[in-house]
Order: sequence, then C-alpha cells, then structure tokens
Amino acid sequence: MNMIRALIVDDEPLAREIIETHISKIPNWTVTATCINAEEAYEALLTHEIDVVFLDIQMPVISGVEFLQSLRNPPLIIFTTAYSEYAVQGFELNAVDYLLKPIAFGRFSQAIEKATTKLATQHEDPKTDPKEVTYVFVKHDGKLVKINFADILYIKAEQEYSHIFTQNKKLLVSMHLKLLERMLPEKSFTRIHRSYIIPQEIATSIDGNTIQIGDDIKLPIGSTYKEVLLQKLKIK
Repeated sequence: MNMIRALIVDDEPLAREIIETHISKIPNWTVTATCINAEEAYEALLTHEIDVVFLDIQMPVISGVEFLQSLRNPPLIIFTTAYSEYAVQGFELNAVDYLLKPIAFGRFSQAIEKATTKLATQHEDPKTDPKEVTYVFVKHDGKLVKINFADILYIKAEQEYSHIFTQNKKLLVSMHLKLLERMLPEKSFTRIHRSYIIPQEIATSIDGNTIQIGDDIKLPIGSTYKEVLLQKLKIK
C-alpha cells in the first residue's frame, strides 16, 4: 500500500504535536508538512502531494471552513476543533470526519480508517474528470471574495500582494503573484511578465514586446515569457 501523506493545519503548537504523534503510530501514514495558517497551507498544497488534511476550523484571518471553500480540488479533509457546534457545517462540506479536541487516539484511529477506506475506493474506482471550476476565492478586505475567471482582465504583482483587475473593479489581495498563478487554470491564463498574468483569450494584438487586451489595455511582455505566450496563442 502506498504511503498516505497528511498535512496538518492548526495555529496551536500542542494540537499539531498531538496529531503528528498520533499519525506516527499509524502504519503507512506520514506527515508531509505542518502549517500554522491558511497561507502556509496554500503553499504546502502547491508544493507537495497531499492525500489528507487535518484542518483546524478556528484559525486567525482565514478559518478552516473558508480555506476549504477556497480550494478548487481539495484533498480529503478531517476537521479538528474544540467546538462541537461546527460539526454540521463540517459534514456539509463533505469532510471525512470531525474530531473534537483534545483528540483521543481511539477516536483518531476511527477517522484514519474512514480516510483510508475512502482513498482506497477512489483508487479502485476512479471517477471521470470533475466538473471544471470556474472561479477562485481570494482574500480581500479581511474576507474571502469569489472571483470568476471569466471576469478577470489581468493581474498585476504588487510586492507580496496582487492587484486583480476585472470588468468592473480592482481588488488588492494578500497573495503573492506566484501563488495566485498556481491557483489559476493553466490552459486559460498565461504569465506574460514577472509582474503580469492575463487570460490569453482576450488578447487582441501584439506589437513587439507589448500586448493589448480588450480595447485599450496595453501591457509589457517579458522576454523570458514571450515564447510560451506565443505558443499558447498558436502564433508561430
């Protein structure tokens, strides 16, 4: 049996330690990464193959529920929390299980068994491709905001933040452009410059190292990105 890779997301050091200790006792399970908040968890999911996430609900800035709702293709989720009133919401989000802190090993083992069985079923009976996601959730003004891919005109880097320009508004989001790029569908969006991403289908013309999108927006094309851009636009 392949090793099952777990991600622990919890802002409490003791809670992370307990879960990690419990997992160390389970055959064929390993902790791939531990995170203290949603931002670190985004990075972990983008850089590691993760099968199961042990996700705390009560976290600062972005809660576990908000984090899960922002994921396009989430791994299996096991919620962990000290508050039983969140149980219904957890299961409504298709969580595998819901563990109340402090988490006893016996109860933890039950959640492990559920997740292991579900993973085995997925591998034995692979489903058809899931319905394509057409949006992303981003952090703006202290809350998660849904942005439809079809509304995006372009995205511009602003140090550790990004500006998302849509048909009728501009949002400053607390996410680095590199991280945001990984959350966008590769077939639809292209990095054209170290500071810009565009949906390539709305490109209207290219003049040297400048690309026009829509009627009047002109953006620079970085030399290291031009070849990929031309390939995606099917320009030889």
